[in-house]
Amino acid sequence: MKKLVIGLFAATMVFSLAACGNVSDEQKDAAKSKMENAKEKASTKIGSAKQKVQTKAMDFYTGVVDKVNEVDQDYDAYIADITSDNPSKGEALNELADKASASAQKISDKLASIKVPDLGAKTDNFKASLQSLSDGFAEKAKTIKENPGDTKVVEAADAKLQQASDKLATALESVGLSGANILNDITG
Repeated sequence: MKKLVIGLFAATMVFSLAACGNVSDEQKDAAKSKMENAKEKASTKIGSAKQKVQTKAMDFYTGVVDKVNEVDQDYDAYIADITSDNPSKGEALNELADKASASAQKISDKLASIKVPDLGAKTDNFKASLQSLSDGFAEKAKTIKENPGDTKVVEAADAKLQQASDKLATALESVGLSGANILNDITG
C-alpha cells in the first residue's frame, strides 16, 4: 500500500513538472531522485518491520522449546524406553508411564500458559498451533496413562502432535522463516 501511495505521489510530481514548460532537466532529475529516495525509505521500513516479526517469531519458538524442555525429562525417558530394543515391562513400565503421563500433562499446561507475542496478522496462526500442541500433549498424557507401553494405541495421539507441529511449521513459514518440527527439537 505504501509503495502504491509513493508511486502515485511520484507520478503526480513528474506530471506536474512536465506540465510546467519552464521546468529544467535538473529539476526533473531532482524530483525523480526524491521519488526514488522515498521508495527506498518505504522499502526499508517494510523490510525492517518484516525482520522484527521474524525475530519475535524465532524468539517465541525457541522460548517454547526451552519451556517444554524444562518439564519433559520423564516423558523423554518413557519414549526412549518403549522404543528401545529392550523396553521395560510390568511394574517398571507402569512407573515410567505414570511419570511420563504426568510429564506430558505438565508440557500441555506449560504450552497453554505461554503468551504469543504480537506478530501482526500471523498472531492467530501461532496461537492456534500452540493450542493444538497443548491439546496433543494432554491427549498423549491420557493415552500413556491408560495404555502404558502400547505404542500402537498412542499412534493417534502422535499423529495429533505431528499435525500440531506441522501447523507451527506453517506459521513460521508464513513470516518468512524455515519451518521446523518442534517434536524433534523438544525430544531428547
